[in-house]
Amino acid sequence: MSVSKKVVSLQTENRDVAQLVAYFVRDEVVACSSQVIPTFFVNIPLYFFCVMNKRNSLVLVLFAVFVTFFSCTKNEPLQDISSLSNEEKIQLYDAKIKKDSKNAELYYERGKIFYEMGNTKEALFNSQKAIELNKKEVKYYIFEADVFFSRGETTLAFNALQEAVKVDSKSVEAYLKIAEISLDLQDYKRCLENIKRVLELDKVNAQAYFMRGWTMKETGDTNAAVRDYKKAIELKSDYEQPFEELGLLYAEKGDGLAVDYLKSTIKINPKNVHAMYALAMFYQEHEAIQQALDMYERILEIKPDYADAIHNVGWINYQYKKDYTTALDCFTKAIKADSTFYQAWYNRGMTYEKLGKAVEAESDFEKAAGLRIN
Repeated sequence: MSVSKKVVSLQTENRDVAQLVAYFVRDEVVACSSQVIPTFFVNIPLYFFCVMNKRNSLVLVLFAVFVTFFSCTKNEPLQDISSLSNEEKIQLYDAKIKKDSKNAELYYERGKIFYEMGNTKEALFNSQKAIELNKKEVKYYIFEADVFFSRGETTLAFNALQEAVKVDSKSVEAYLKIAEISLDLQDYKRCLENIKRVLELDKVNAQAYFMRGWTMKETGDTNAAVRDYKKAIELKSDYEQPFEELGLLYAEKGDGLAVDYLKSTIKINPKNVHAMYALAMFYQEHEAIQQALDMYERILEIKPDYADAIHNVGWINYQYKKDYTTALDCFTKAIKADSTFYQAWYNRGMTYEKLGKAVEAESDFEKAAGLRIN
């Protein structure tokens, strides 16, 4: 029987009051799926009206209030915690776990936050606690493998993934993770074996094609890499990584297709400074100087301390515009961003020479030589 029907079924002297309170209760129970407290306080005057005007309504109102909060406690809505700091998120999950210490998902979520913070000790504890509470959830083993691998414990990472496969021998995610770690370790044979398994289970898995493309690139078969990257894009039109990789491959060949693929990458992710830098370099190398400068400017709006971009703006001013004052300023900023950037030291030395500052130039040349040797 629903809450509202229970209220209506109570014996009262006035059925209209019962029906009114039933409506309030039903309204509050629905409200607790979004925002309980504001709705409750909005309805306080209506509750009060019942109390003041109907002799027997007080019991019903109190019952309505009880049901409202009882129902919302049992069906606590998921909170949007994206705006919280990691520390605040941890505090929130600490409180949740204190109330529900057998909830594996809470440990898993808290572990991911610790992992993001770089605290692999706590991340590992939480992943293993989640597994202890629920040994049938594949994603817990995959997360444990990620933590182990980040700690350099590759054998334990693979052991965790083997456990995941035991739980679910058709887990695409587990096979993809084995392939990913194998690729990082340059174990291309194992990587390809697991990608093959993924594609047997899921013939349209874009990530599998991308990873196989990357493996082909690493082993020198760029034609196969291009085919797989294009297949990944065909399956997932907003897949950033294969667009970027195709852009880089075509840029190495000096092929104008690089521009199209790198622009597509940036369209998908307007903050991908690596793709922007590759595009700016392509423009610069093909003497599209203003387009290169425009792209470097976009990079520096996002990442003001990007030393390579700052240096290249300096080089364009030195080489093409003969603006040695601006060039000097850029090379100095590049050195400030990366004091080991020997090319910036050397080019600043050349700029000092152009400005007639021989002592400063000689000092920078010596610094550049020392850094290059080291």
